[in-house]
Amino acid sequence: MKKLSLLFVALLATTFAFSAPVDAEKVGTYHRSSLVVMPIIHMQDSFSNELVNAALTMPFPDRYDKLQFMDNPNDFIVKLDNHCNLKQVKDTTAYKMYAVALEQAQIAKYMVAAWFNYNDSTGFNTHYIAEKGNYDASVLAQELAAGTISGAVNIADASDELISKSFVLVNDMAYINHAARAELASDILEGIQAAAQATTEAGKTISNMQTGIGLLDGITGLVGGAVALAGAATALAADVTQTVNELLDIEGFAVMECTYLYQLVWDEETQNTFYSKYYTETADSARVAAFWADNTTFKMKYVGMMPTTTNNATAFHAGEYAHLSQEEQITITCSRTQDDAINNLQSEYEDFRVYTPITEVVTNPKGKVIGIVAPIGMKEGVSPKKKYNLMEQTMVNGRTVYKLVEANLKPDKEIWDNRYVGESEAEGTGTQGTMFKTLKQVYPGMLLMESKKKQKSK
Repeated sequence: MKKLSLLFVALLATTFAFSAPVDAEKVGTYHRSSLVVMPIIHMQDSFSNELVNAALTMPFPDRYDKLQFMDNPNDFIVKLDNHCNLKQVKDTTAYKMYAVALEQAQIAKYMVAAWFNYNDSTGFNTHYIAEKGNYDASVLAQELAAGTISGAVNIADASDELISKSFVLVNDMAYINHAARAELASDILEGIQAAAQATTEAGKTISNMQTGIGLLDGITGLVGGAVALAGAATALAADVTQTVNELLDIEGFAVMECTYLYQLVWDEETQNTFYSKYYTETADSARVAAFWADNTTFKMKYVGMMPTTTNNATAFHAGEYAHLSQEEQITITCSRTQDDAINNLQSEYEDFRVYTPITEVVTNPKGKVIGIVAPIGMKEGVSPKKKYNLMEQTMVNGRTVYKLVEANLKPDKEIWDNRYVGESEAEGTGTQGTMFKTLKQVYPGMLLMESKKKQKSK
């Protein structure tokens, strides 16, 4: 009986948990990467106007900051007067085309100007960097007074932690209308049926073909091939007929997106050029003019691409979102496709991954830590298959250092469903985060980051 009672107490201790919120001021001190999103809209595609509206209204990826002066989505929507070429979307060399476009638009230079709070009247300053990174603006300014990054500890840390973690996301999306796809399939079906009929008749003709000297050499093989082709074409036609009928019963659309990721180049050479030749807090007209005339120093580098396909027709038109308008459904689909692409890119490219602060510490009735809660969920691609590292952020001699506290944490129990559900509904319900198992002593300021994938041995 005593053993049973002890077992019952142990079960209670692991079943019931208590959570304590983390100090909100502590949560706000971690460094966040910055992101500019550039949607590519093909204006001859189905729903193109609705897609433009979706690009303007869908939520910005909230694990990233909008870089100041570059936070108006209207400024970055690229409208192309053509249909989206599906082959082009899948083309792994298409990133070169967008790299040239970014270079011609001088996006990298404008990002640098944004980081250094450019103003026509006063030139540059470090106030924005200080605000975003929790630095002392006056210390940063003093370090820049020498015109070089040599020995400039704080500005070097800001360069690594903030400026160099600036990205541009180019979303080239193909919007596939199910009705249009069904119409296309119908055209294909008619062609297949015509070919099947023609092949069948050809097979019969060949089978009956004879001459005065008997069956022609090789005709037997040709007859067999023709008859087999006719049978295959007929079977294929039947399959396509079924597919067409199914498609005609589905409203809505699918989204195929190819997302290209670019990163601001902020290496030592670029920094030294900017600090020594262009940086000024006194609106030096010569330096400012030289900065805007420089078309070669500031660059974006290509990081990688990610193809993503989302089909929400059944879920929306026959499911829980059936009551929403077509515009809302389009916005939700585009938002979730973009989220999927970002999550996949984060899994592949470590520089693009973000830190997430813990917001709650979960303990059992005895006060022992059994888990933590972080404000991420399905929107950020959290799944039972993914693992996360618990990191401690500290400053050592003016530089940010991340110390591994525990590796390979996994989500516990339910994963928070915080996916976008439209403007008329609240985003996420219940607990505002996902719990991760840990027995470590946790305190405010610790961060979660997705674990790096293990490289396959060659």
